[in-house]
Amino acid sequence: MQAFLANHPLSNHPVVKWIVLSIVGLIVILLLALALFDWNALRGPIARLISARTGNPTTIDKVSAHVWSWEPSLTIEGLNVRNPSWAERPDMASVQKIMVQVSLTSLLRGSIVLPLVQLTSPVVSLEREKSGRASWDPQNAAPATSNAGNASPHFPAVRRLVISNGEIHLVDRVRKLSFNGTLTADERANGGSDSAFRLRCLGSINGRAFHLQANGGPLINVDPHKPYGFSVDVTAGDIALALQVSVPKPFDFGAYDAKFELSGTDLADAYYLTNLALPNTAKYRLRGTLKHAGNEFRIEDFRGTVGASDLEGRVLVVLGGKRPKLTAALTSKRLDIADLAPSMGTGAPVQQGLSVGGPNTGGAASGGAAAGGGAPGAAQSAEALSGGATAASQAGWLLPDADLQVNRVRGMDADVNFDAESVDSPKVPIKQVRFHLVLNDGVLRIDPLSLALAQGQFAGSVKIDASGPVPDSQIDMRLEDVDLAQFFPKGEPALRGVLAGRVELHGAGESVHKFASTADGSVSMVIPHGQIRSAFAELTGINIAKGLGLLLSKDQTQSELRCGVASFESDHGQLNAKTIVMDTTNVLIAGHGDVNLRTERIDLAVQGDPKQLRLLRLRSPIEVTGTLLKPRVGLDPAKTALQAGAGAALATLLTPVAAVLAFIDPGLAKNADCSALLAQATSSVPLAQTTPAPAP
Repeated sequence: MQAFLANHPLSNHPVVKWIVLSIVGLIVILLLALALFDWNALRGPIARLISARTGNPTTIDKVSAHVWSWEPSLTIEGLNVRNPSWAERPDMASVQKIMVQVSLTSLLRGSIVLPLVQLTSPVVSLEREKSGRASWDPQNAAPATSNAGNASPHFPAVRRLVISNGEIHLVDRVRKLSFNGTLTADERANGGSDSAFRLRCLGSINGRAFHLQANGGPLINVDPHKPYGFSVDVTAGDIALALQVSVPKPFDFGAYDAKFELSGTDLADAYYLTNLALPNTAKYRLRGTLKHAGNEFRIEDFRGTVGASDLEGRVLVVLGGKRPKLTAALTSKRLDIADLAPSMGTGAPVQQGLSVGGPNTGGAASGGAAAGGGAPGAAQSAEALSGGATAASQAGWLLPDADLQVNRVRGMDADVNFDAESVDSPKVPIKQVRFHLVLNDGVLRIDPLSLALAQGQFAGSVKIDASGPVPDSQIDMRLEDVDLAQFFPKGEPALRGVLAGRVELHGAGESVHKFASTADGSVSMVIPHGQIRSAFAELTGINIAKGLGLLLSKDQTQSELRCGVASFESDHGQLNAKTIVMDTTNVLIAGHGDVNLRTERIDLAVQGDPKQLRLLRLRSPIEVTGTLLKPRVGLDPAKTALQAGAGAALATLLTPVAAVLAFIDPGLAKNADCSALLAQATSSVPLAQTTPAPAP
């Protein structure tokens, strides 16, 4: 190059010489200016810039620089960013000293490399009110409707990071989350250690121990154009998270891959690490590879176990919209039905990984920080989507009373398909479970929801509108071709036949029990044709001599059941029996009564009208009393049932029976036995006269 300039014909041209001299002069002047510049005069402009970005007043005590180096540095001392007046702590951020070095040689090559970033005594204090207003929001305004602020940070390559005496404080009254911790980081490069970089954060989250440690290779070797790998291990209460992270362009966290393993006692508690509303579960262990790019977080090889059930599939979380959106396609080769109990608020108590109080103080998490106020801590534990999983059993109720905490449901959207290929269900013969769940703007729909039985299925849809202060729910489920014999795997069932039914209810409430307590709608069941043990049919008559004789002899003789109908209308949680009728060979059975879903008390009675003369009869009905959890069946001699006759009974049941058949399935009215029952009811002739008496 020197030879070229020396031999070039323009090298001695006066204009060229003046240009070269001017450039050199400008560089010298610039260097002298930088050396003589009063860097402390930048305190005001830098503070105003930070204030403009945060919306909070900012002060700086001192600014200095060292420019005569290939790695010039800038030092800021006494930085304080004030919190808004409503916050408990005066400063949102304060740092005793910040030093940043820049590599000029890397800068000339088009890359930003920071040889040293040193923070001395940084303290960060963040607070969010129950209204949603946060100290970190610009202008202290309520959060915007966009999640654009959740975009991953982009940092230049750092070759040495030193954090000493750091503190982090977080109070989030929306999520009912309290975190206090210390933060330290430094590089201990010696002997080519593979874990030269270390970052540590120790503290507590809602009163439970929190520990984060990150280990990486020597930062001194960081190349902004080559991947950098490090590991992260987090424990928070009962949650354990292990990550192996690879950042293609250090340290641009807008794109990275991370192999992970997550375990704990209740997946809902992972809300505090993921900000996603997840269901209550049994103990879990999940793993996969997280691929992050822009606003997308994708897991293609998601797999693991929840309780005794396996789980695998694909998961996608997208930020940047009004709310985070979770999309998943999950399958289970073997689902243990008991593992669904925690998500319904039933079964064994759920251990609280991040909460301090018991389940009745807001425990088991399944996705929603309630909007209740007050600072989190021992008095206010981690809220849950279906908190208080043991409330139902403690109150002696069958229907779970675990509250749906609506704020988490409102805070995200979801689209989840689940398919269990086989089901382990010892008490109920469920063989498959399938559902499609869509959550959008606080409205949750499960449609379709299908539980396939060994013979038959229970299928339909559920809608929960949690956009208002009290969730409003609708259920429309059908029983189709359900063989009753499958519920009696041992012994001879008292009742045989194929059951059809429909449940259509609408109500409001935070839990299943509260919903049922306010529900309006219908619950109906039909057995178009079947068999009933003669002993039970005779007892409803009641032919004491024959009925008790059949029972005592353990007679398994079956009587034909031509058509059985049971229909209840619910009025604000009161299930009133509109129709209970069973037409058997010898007896026409009718019933009445109600079930109070608020108290779960049962008050039902059935009475039979013989189709032939009985010499020895008892006019006391068979009663079903007690609770849904503990029903009782017996006779009450103090009560005498009115004997209206079979023909009159059928006449009064005609309209309800016809309506019930149409409600469940219009085709049932064409069933031979049920249509015969309807035809007989239209006649004033008693059934005993139209039905041949059986042989003695």
